[in-house]
Amino acid sequence: MTIRDESQRKSTGTPGYGQGPSVGAPAVPTPQPRRTIGRFQYFALGFGSIIGSAWVVVLGDWLAAAGPLGACLAFLAGGVLMCLLAAVYAELSSRMPEAGGGFIFAYRVFGVRAGFFVGWFVTLHLAAVAAFEAIVLPWMLQVLFPELKGPALYTLMGEQITLDAVVLGAAGVLLMTFLNYRDVRLAVRFQSVVTYGFLAVAVVALAMASATGSAANIAPLFASGGVSPWWIGAAWIFANTAFFLNGFQAIPQAIEESAPGVSAQTIARVMIASVVIAVLFYCAALLSASMATPWQQLAGVPLATAVAVEHVLPNGLLSRVILLAAAFSLLKTWNSVVLIAARVVMAQARIGLLPETLGRLHPRHATPAAAVLFLGFFSLAGMLLGRGAVLPLVNMASICLAFTFVLACVGALKLR
Repeated sequence: MTIRDESQRKSTGTPGYGQGPSVGAPAVPTPQPRRTIGRFQYFALGFGSIIGSAWVVVLGDWLAAAGPLGACLAFLAGGVLMCLLAAVYAELSSRMPEAGGGFIFAYRVFGVRAGFFVGWFVTLHLAAVAAFEAIVLPWMLQVLFPELKGPALYTLMGEQITLDAVVLGAAGVLLMTFLNYRDVRLAVRFQSVVTYGFLAVAVVALAMASATGSAANIAPLFASGGVSPWWIGAAWIFANTAFFLNGFQAIPQAIEESAPGVSAQTIARVMIASVVIAVLFYCAALLSASMATPWQQLAGVPLATAVAVEHVLPNGLLSRVILLAAAFSLLKTWNSVVLIAARVVMAQARIGLLPETLGRLHPRHATPAAAVLFLGFFSLAGMLLGRGAVLPLVNMASICLAFTFVLACVGALKLR
């Protein structure tokens, strides 16, 4: 079905998901999405999806690869590219204002076959990220509170799965499932509170690290003396910015639930702003950590941001604050992933690529309830794989993501 055919179908009233009943059929009220998401909530959805725990977990690897300025340059270059990609998504979502994002773009522009493959690529990507969050959250809490670590239940892929990891991961899955099943307003409010709260705490913590540090600690600006020159490391960081700056496309996924008065232009600006501010945040984290502690001491160190500020306050208090902020940051990323994934599944079910039940809105909550429960089940299953599954999940997610990004760009050119 082409875009022209689809527009004719809607104009003639042919029944589809969310459309009125056909002529002669009894009038049955169809649940409609709740249009409640405003510009600041869209920003929380976009920025909150981008910034997770990478600014703490892998910052040491960034410094080792390129040095503080080299890493910042890589993020700035990657940010330019991702802003252009966000503009592509904004254009496509203004032409096709439907839940489903990249899947809908591929289906409307290239047809059913492309839509089928992209739908499953996007679904696998999001399911992998949801499972990743369910695994990493207990991991970070174990670092914060070592006494939480319980007995080992089993070993898989060379890693032990402990009782606390299963309990905490399952609790996280249940919380995210409840928020997104119960009401989109509840999920979005949770997203806004955690995102803006995280941003406030993180900015204060990074400002304290900078104020108590020294600009001299940043020298030399670029990594030197390693096996490879700094620009090779910067190129590696640049290549991974598609993953580290991924998440802005959460915004068009919920476009059907935008509040009255939120225009396509507003959504486009918010998408680009979420990428820009995420880039600035990553750069601030790199420079603040490097000022607090000579960056050579942080290069390659796990949880380098927390290590850098350990001496700023007594008893490593600021370090614990940063780790706690990163743990809460995972919750907002996780919440947005479930929100996005449920709408991708719903969009596939609407056009018959998945069972019809997954495409229905809950009659009282007006949420894609069946799709949310479907994703909760797979999140639990992925969580049981343990830490050994983290790298395979990230690799699969990255491959799926790159494919959908390229197809979105080609789709925009074809429409033009």
